[in-house]
Amino acid sequence: MASDRKSILKEIANKISSGENLTDLKNQFMKSLGVVNPAEMMLVRGELIQDGISDTDFEVLFDMSLEVFRETVQSQNPIAPRGHPIHTLMAEHSLLMEYANELHTLTKTLKKGERESEAVFIDRIRQLLGFFAESETHYLREENALFPVLEKHGLTGPPAAMWSEHQEIHEIEKILFEHRSESNERIIANLENLNEVSARLSNMLASHFNKENNILFPASLRLFGDHEWDLVAQDFNDIGYCSYSIKAIRKGVFIETEEPTVSEAREVVFGSGKLSVDMLETIFNHLPIDLTFVDAQDRVQFFSESPDRIFVRSRGVIGRSVQLCHPKKSVHIVEKILSDFRDGTRDSAEFWINLGGKTIHIRYFAVRDSKQKYLGCLEVSQDVTEILKITGEKRLLD
Repeated sequence: MASDRKSILKEIANKISSGENLTDLKNQFMKSLGVVNPAEMMLVRGELIQDGISDTDFEVLFDMSLEVFRETVQSQNPIAPRGHPIHTLMAEHSLLMEYANELHTLTKTLKKGERESEAVFIDRIRQLLGFFAESETHYLREENALFPVLEKHGLTGPPAAMWSEHQEIHEIEKILFEHRSESNERIIANLENLNEVSARLSNMLASHFNKENNILFPASLRLFGDHEWDLVAQDFNDIGYCSYSIKAIRKGVFIETEEPTVSEAREVVFGSGKLSVDMLETIFNHLPIDLTFVDAQDRVQFFSESPDRIFVRSRGVIGRSVQLCHPKKSVHIVEKILSDFRDGTRDSAEFWINLGGKTIHIRYFAVRDSKQKYLGCLEVSQDVTEILKITGEKRLLD
């Protein structure tokens, strides 16, 4: 840190020690220094202590710098117009910072014993925790819509770093979420923890949002073309929003989904990507489920060929009426399901049976095109015997 900035910090710390008004000192801090990030403050801490600043006064100074830092991030104006994905993300940053600061203030107020509006405060704490739970879609949009396009432009390091910080944020939030279902009495009993963790969250969000607002988002605006932003906006809408989000709408329209085609290279080109015919067939045959498709005329058109099929299917069944594939006693049920699919009164049906000591889950899905025209029925069968035994969690490579 430059010596003149350190001198200003020392001057403000001495005024704190003298008992001067903290609001006035905070205004001086903002006017003279602007934003001083937490890492910079911790680097200069030792020098200030050596110069005679007490630990207590430094803590007040450090808290002041954090307040200025958080408020600056919270009040930063979006660098893109309303309706642009970057505007959506930055507006959410501002609100999440506001919510984090409010949560910290509320827990601090209650911790001090101000109980006149205790029930109202606790209801608001629960509401704020709900807002943070909703913010999962904010991070999912960044990770799945924005970051992949940055990576296509060769910018891989910053998105990876931001994704890692998302995980840190989630770990902090997880501690807070444990309190959502607690009684008012338990929340009061855990105020110390709530206050400490909300402060950690507020500081983490300020640091993280500052990097995204001033590095990642400007880079994306420089790199992306209009078509890419249209795709990002469409992905934002597909992933979803928080209740407090300003939705991203580009040009008032979205890109129409491309009709699947087969290229000269024997690739099936979908709106969401492309696969060679060989890849597509191999993927079908590696799925841990059995698939059978019956067209709108109730004739079998396709089945997957996984090595451990549950029900026998022969190639001779292709083109056969699905009614002939079931015993007479159950044909009426099949016909009822298909009739409901056809007239739109049902979109799915499911049942499960015991077969040779295994539990088999069987589902039927009505398949419709973008105009809701009925194309047929997809049957999905799965052996769920081992799935039903799952408890707890298992991480990758455990």
